[in-house]
Amino acid sequence: MRTENKRDFDAVAGQWDQEPRRLKLAQDVVEAMRKAIPLNSGMYALDYGCGSGLVTLGLQPFVGHISGADSSPGMLEVLNRKIEAQGLENVATMPLDLEKQSLERSFDLIVSSMTLHHVRDVPALVASLAQALKPGGWLALADLETEDGRFHDDPTGVLHHGFSRDFLIGEFARNGLDGLGAVTAASIEKSAADGSSRRYPVLLCVGHK
Repeated sequence: MRTENKRDFDAVAGQWDQEPRRLKLAQDVVEAMRKAIPLNSGMYALDYGCGSGLVTLGLQPFVGHISGADSSPGMLEVLNRKIEAQGLENVATMPLDLEKQSLERSFDLIVSSMTLHHVRDVPALVASLAQALKPGGWLALADLETEDGRFHDDPTGVLHHGFSRDFLIGEFARNGLDGLGAVTAASIEKSAADGSSRRYPVLLCVGHK
């Protein structure tokens, strides 16, 4: 996500998938989405802030088509290489920064994972995503539950230290979504500087239009 305090995701795109913790997180988030949402082969989906496409490709077998959208050309290049290598015909990439642009089409499913904390105006983003849903369409957003700021070793581009369940559900409700729910989709274990280990829960909030 592009902000005044923006992390250079292009610079780290090539090594992004080399962190096992990220692979496990994406798998857990995809599994939670599959349990919470009636995915089907007729869905046209969008993964906003897709990065290297870990969640995008995890959902790909369960929807009709999915677009991975991100503001980082480097990340989209990594995803494009995966699409080509796997010969996938139902996955596309889309350069997109909803803090500067708007979506020009609607979707049956919009998901996002670990992107919200890089977005300055989260209520505006939720409103934009909800507006882009087709009638009956689903929105599923995953991010850290409220934490004390120690999760990120490099705070560059981090604008929020997680979110509460009440906040996310409230924003979904404010935009007219129904069937609201929030579950713990994953738990990330990280070692602190003193050698101790801490677990950080990742929330998944879902609702439909």
